[in-house]
Amino acid sequence: MNIQKIMKEAQKAQKKAAEVQEKLGSMSVVGSAGGGMVEIAADGHGHIQAVRLKPEAVDKDDLEALEDLLLVAIQDAQTKAHELSEKEMSRELGGIGNMLGGMF
Repeated sequence: MNIQKIMKEAQKAQKKAAEVQEKLGSMSVVGSAGGGMVEIAADGHGHIQAVRLKPEAVDKDDLEALEDLLLVAIQDAQTKAHELSEKEMSRELGGIGNMLGGMF
């Protein structure tokens, strides 16, 4: 395989990866904790978009429990966003997607 062909393929893959990254910005995931008492919505990049709390999640005498639920829900949302990103990169770019995905 000649170097020009390799460079052209790399440019196509880079362009496709940029398209996937843009698409991820419009996708969403929801992380939750406490059986859905706390939900965190994030975009495909893991950026938090919304926080939803059920009233029973808030106990003024036990704010530490709410803090724990929030932390777990945020981590869940970020994990789901990461998995979504890997899935989209792999689907769009095949094996090279996982390698390029780590660059963004």
